[in-house]
Amino acid sequence: ENSIIKNQEGASRTKLVFSTFLALLPGFTGGAAISYAAVALPFYLDPENGSGMVMTEDQASWFVSLNSPMQMVGNLLSGILLDKFGRKRTLIGSSLVVILASAILSFAPSYEVLLAGCLLNGSAVGCVRPAIGLYLSEISLVRWRGTLGSFNALTPNAGYLYGIMVGSLLPVRIFPWIMVGPSIVFLIFSWTLYDTPLWYMKVGRSLEARQSMEWLRGQDYKIEAELKELETLLSSDGIKVDKIGLLRKRGFVLPVLILCCLFFAHASVGADTLSYYALTLFIFPGVSLSPSVITIFFQISLSVGMLATTLLPQLGRRPQFILGAFSVAFHMVLLGFDNYLGISSTIPALNYLPVVLLISFGLNFGIGIGTIPWTLTGEIFPQHLRTYGCAITVAARYVMQFIQLKLFFLTASSFGMSGVYWIQGCVAVIGGVFAFFLLPETRNKTFTELENIFEGNKEGDPEKN
Repeated sequence: ENSIIKNQEGASRTKLVFSTFLALLPGFTGGAAISYAAVALPFYLDPENGSGMVMTEDQASWFVSLNSPMQMVGNLLSGILLDKFGRKRTLIGSSLVVILASAILSFAPSYEVLLAGCLLNGSAVGCVRPAIGLYLSEISLVRWRGTLGSFNALTPNAGYLYGIMVGSLLPVRIFPWIMVGPSIVFLIFSWTLYDTPLWYMKVGRSLEARQSMEWLRGQDYKIEAELKELETLLSSDGIKVDKIGLLRKRGFVLPVLILCCLFFAHASVGADTLSYYALTLFIFPGVSLSPSVITIFFQISLSVGMLATTLLPQLGRRPQFILGAFSVAFHMVLLGFDNYLGISSTIPALNYLPVVLLISFGLNFGIGIGTIPWTLTGEIFPQHLRTYGCAITVAARYVMQFIQLKLFFLTASSFGMSGVYWIQGCVAVIGGVFAFFLLPETRNKTFTELENIFEGNKEGDPEKN
């Protein structure tokens, strides 16, 4: 298999970069779409907004939190769509639905219609993320897979930051049209893209798989080794998947359980609650910066951290997640002590301590925990079952996110913000310990080597032995 990595050194990168850029655009829109609730909520809570629609606190809580379960629905739906229609057409269809949802949000005459637009928007965004992850992992060079996976995690955060910044400057009714701009660009140029060689091979379209590989890698690239690997992997399981057998397959069940646990940690260590409730939480005595400005700095720190992972190609997924988890835990413990003891609020020289800790937390989350689970969605599942694995694990993440967001106020009122921070820190420690004992290394492994990891073949993961 190492011959494939060596052979790829002579592959063209131009069309791979072009395809990656286009595929990431719907993910950017997805991040901006998620920011819509945060941007629009203050407007719809204002009794004098002039729209004729004013939300109660109960309506507002559903308006914000329902996005997560609808993303879960989209994740699960993507498992069917990605197999039946392919990665490219799923992205196209989801982008069209996001645009339709934006039109509903823009013209909604009532709370019920507005909520319908949010539900449609969330489900479409839920389809987009797994589609991008699989598309990028399947067109990527082996040594680029981690970098492209980092961009997949970074892009929605960049879109969210874009939404927060631009949305605060525009009327609420106009913002939905601005946030879908990247998806419109994707749709205009999507006709130039092929679907992935793996999907073409999986559905028996071997000629198009060859054409796709030649287009991606260049005319002078020797594609036979890569195509042969895909052929071998797909023929070993058979094209039709037995759904009952799928649930019992060791090579599928183990990575699903491991990645679900990593995503549970990913959603529970504080990044989501700090992002969604930023305008409520980021109010500190003695700090002259407004909550919206601190929110922008926080989102920038998350994005910069995730971008930094693209500059660390030699760092394996496993140590990156473990070190990131313990670093996040350290920051949460400090935030908890500061909140509990009132250090920054009573010592003027330390007024900005929580702001510094939040920005540092964002950087460390982005560099460590932030990108790894998303990268693994395109690596650790068997080829025939990867759409199901990706859909299930990403959906599990949004279930946990929904629970976190709905229980946040209850947890904060019961244990205080210091208790919330310490609970999140404990979850990060548990996640790091879990990864230390159970997460295998996947960096620089071919598809064949990746499949061997969970099939009981220990030679597939030499770095862990």
